Amino acid sequence: MRFAQKNMERMSLKASPFSIEMKELVIGYRNAPPLNSPFSGRFEGAGIHLVAGRNGSGKSTLIRTLAGLQPPVSGSILWGEDDLSQIASNERGEGMAFMASTPPRTSGLRVEEVLELMQPSFEFRDRTLQQVGAQEWLDRRLSSLSDGQAQRVMLARALLQNTPWIALDEPTAFLDAPSRTAMWKTLLQLSESGVGLILASHDFRFLEGKTALSSVHAIASSGWLSLDRLGQASDWESCF
Repeated sequence: MRFAQKNMERMSLKASPFSIEMKELVIGYRNAPPLNSPFSGRFEGAGIHLVAGRNGSGKSTLIRTLAGLQPPVSGSILWGEDDLSQIASNERGEGMAFMASTPPRTSGLRVEEVLELMQPSFEFRDRTLQQVGAQEWLDRRLSSLSDGQAQRVMLARALLQNTPWIALDEPTAFLDAPSRTAMWKTLLQLSESGVGLILASHDFRFLEGKTALSSVHAIASSGWLSLDRLGQASDWESCF
């Protein structure tokens, strides 16, 4: 049975996300050296699943690969029981949304027009905007918003895909301290509502002391690490 058929009832914010398993995964880009040695790992259930690592370690590439936006060099990724490479692109968009580290700022579209691309109902759109604190910006152009405001709009756009998983590449990058704190609060609320979040970050100092993480992983020179806790920033930095 096809992925979309098997998971149709799970495509809501309150549903439990399917498992994501990486088997002997190697990530990278065509005609370039691979970014890592083969590793295996798993993401299971709702909550915030952190993937940490230094800049250039492959975090962003991994997030894009998990979302099906680029193929692995070798190995495989399973969404539930299905090999991601065998899932059609439109069905991938029903399983996982992707939020880039920097929102597009060259578009002259208003926020309302950006969100209309997801074809939500007005009720769902307005409820989602309120959830992320962006309900007052519908008539503004995306290019006129601050970095923190634009990130909230793009998070709303990801939520409007109504998927059980969201992959976030450095969601606090380029944000000032108040915006980072507000973004973290929003992510916590989403995780508590039943969404699975895979969050890539190198911001060890900001993440220090964050205890509400479902799992903690790192891409290090020694390979893929799964840790029991986040620990101190100095502990993290010594891993890489």
